[in-house]
Amino acid sequence: MNKNMLNLHLKECEFRFNNRKQNLYKILLEMFRKESLKLS
Repeated sequence: MNKNMLNLHLKECEFRFNNRKQNLYKILLEMFRKESLKLS
């Protein structure tokens, strides 16, 4: 794994673990509706 991506990977694992009994699609959809992605 790329060292630069390690933090992102850990945050994703944390998010998935903390929301393991919920529908991740719905959670992410709500988040992206509130605040759009910033790609730069």
